[in-house]
Amino acid sequence: MTDNDRDVELLMSDPNALLLKYQETVRIIVKKYIEGGMFRAAEFDDIVQEINVSLLAKISAMQRQYNGKSLFKTYFSVIVRNICLKAHRRGDKDIDFIQEDLSGYFVENAHERRSAIEHEVRRFRTVLSLYDTQRPKLLLCLKLYFRIPVNPEDIRLWYPECSGEDQALFLRHFGLNYDQLSDIDIYKIVTPIMNRNEKRSNSVDAIRKWTDSKVREIIDLLNGRPKRTNHSAETLKILVDDFFSPFLLEK
Repeated sequence: MTDNDRDVELLMSDPNALLLKYQETVRIIVKKYIEGGMFRAAEFDDIVQEINVSLLAKISAMQRQYNGKSLFKTYFSVIVRNICLKAHRRGDKDIDFIQEDLSGYFVENAHERRSAIEHEVRRFRTVLSLYDTQRPKLLLCLKLYFRIPVNPEDIRLWYPECSGEDQALFLRHFGLNYDQLSDIDIYKIVTPIMNRNEKRSNSVDAIRKWTDSKVREIIDLLNGRPKRTNHSAETLKILVDDFFSPFLLEK
């Protein structure tokens, strides 16, 4: 019997033992969100407790919905992340925030400015780590969203088995400057490519909405809870540009 088989058996016969087994996974995920500035360190125990209460309430749904297409650990981790995101969004509505600007980006001293950027890029990298297997696709879509030229490595990381024809199509449209393309033009080109390689049938609007939602989600995570910074789409573009810069930080 594999570890995954044992997890499924516990899910069906002893869910409390399963949750106990996965407490370390819950704690690791919460710590990552704290490192990314989404929660305060002092909230750690409360967030873990809230996750456990939510998981207990979801057991029946998990028993019905888990279909074995992914490892149970992956399925479980996605549920925990979703609970964290809901807690974060709810907290945003409940708390009056003290706004701070991103003055570090605009100080005249070059050394101070570089240090501020590197600090924010490190936070951006921490946020990206929360997306796990979605990270390569997310990075590719962020490049498209901000009109940053795509390179073969971006495509390979997103889908290693992408055909040469589709790679060439990607690079022909997005390998150089494509500021002149509208959002709808970009998604009309990229959606059939992604559908062919991912064996899906998403609409153009579905890919656009997915990307837009992830941009808003990343901005929320960077701003933290309570809100510490005023990140926006404009400052996120700076972070994405600098994240891909070979001169700033190692990935």
